[in-house]
Amino acid sequence: MSANHNSLYAKLMTLAVIVLFSPCCHGQSTSEESVGVIADSVVEFSGEQGNGGWYYGYWDRAIDSDDKFDPSSDFKVFKHFGTDVRNGLRGHEAFKTGDLWYLEDGRFYTSIWANGGHANSAVQLGDYSGAEHWSVRRWVSNSSGTVTISGRVGKVMPWGANWGGECQAIIMVDGVTVLSTVMDEHGIDYTVAVKIQNKSRVDFLIAPNPSIGVVTFTATIRKRALHP
Repeated sequence: MSANHNSLYAKLMTLAVIVLFSPCCHGQSTSEESVGVIADSVVEFSGEQGNGGWYYGYWDRAIDSDDKFDPSSDFKVFKHFGTDVRNGLRGHEAFKTGDLWYLEDGRFYTSIWANGGHANSAVQLGDYSGAEHWSVRRWVSNSSGTVTISGRVGKVMPWGANWGGECQAIIMVDGVTVLSTVMDEHGIDYTVAVKIQNKSRVDFLIAPNPSIGVVTFTATIRKRALHP
């Protein structure tokens, strides 16, 4: 990944109110409390684009001239849902994806399922085309206020420990990065509190660099109540 991208995604921008990681990651505490789930990436996953405010697609970074993700123009929705016969992720013995959204079976691995997804690398793998695709799960809000986004990210075994290079999990709200972390085979729990507006686009991106593979990336979004 370029120096510009490392700089861009290393910063937690001012839109984030506070970030909480698991105790091993030196988390902080807050006086705010979650008061209700308004979206769940796993529970609400479906084969219908837009159901529950959720959309499933990708960013083709390989053809993006400015090398930056623009939520208004760079997000492309998947057209295919169900079983990827040639890729074989849906029916793999080592992990369970269930039905999934995918770009082009047998040519790209770019895909998203209930509890994770798969990016596509610029490195050509056998008969598969080399093109850098970031898998993107999007939630569009229907209210304003402060919300907590929490979940888990990590590489899925049995290959997680053997991946070289970085594979990142990124959350952006209306184009601003509020969370960026490099995934490993152990996985981490994350929590980030952010301010959103009605129709805000919350994007969950899986980025290759250059490694790719099956990853877990879940998200539960809750309203927050502020205490004096």
